[in-house]
Amino acid sequence: MAKNKHRKFSQMAEFSNVFQPTFEELKAGFSIKGKWKSDIFKNNYPLVLELGCGKGEYSVGLARKYPNKNFLGIDVKGSRMWKGASDALNERMSNVAFLRTRIEFIEYCFSENEVDEIWITFPDPQIKKKRAKNRLTHPKFLQLYSSVMQDNGLIHLKTDSQ
Repeated sequence: MAKNKHRKFSQMAEFSNVFQPTFEELKAGFSIKGKWKSDIFKNNYPLVLELGCGKGEYSVGLARKYPNKNFLGIDVKGSRMWKGASDALNERMSNVAFLRTRIEFIEYCFSENEVDEIWITFPDPQIKKKRAKNRLTHPKFLQLYSSVMQDNGLIHLKTDSQ
């Protein structure tokens, strides 16, 4: 299992649709910030984030369904998103990419008003009271999202938690 994980990490470093900035790079000024549409997707279609994208299959599925939108799956676990990134490359999809970073760092990755929509799909409910602050729907995260979203932006929440 560990060998497979290392292989995926190596491959992802070569994937043209995966971005893995270090925290130092983000703090120094991430070169793509404010330029996702123009420099990465090379169009002016809406930018849609999937937060906590896991394997990236939902991001890829949305990109197939909505070719006139740009999708960016975000997750901290690189070996997970290998699946979606690999599928997107194999299918030559130009409207989906992946960003490996912590959700807490999105202000370093996107400019104000750069994001049109956010999807939060099946987030960890963080049931214990002391972990509630880690929920992707916690007010501190919602404030972060609003700092990079268009004024009329949408947040989609899909959950099976009660």
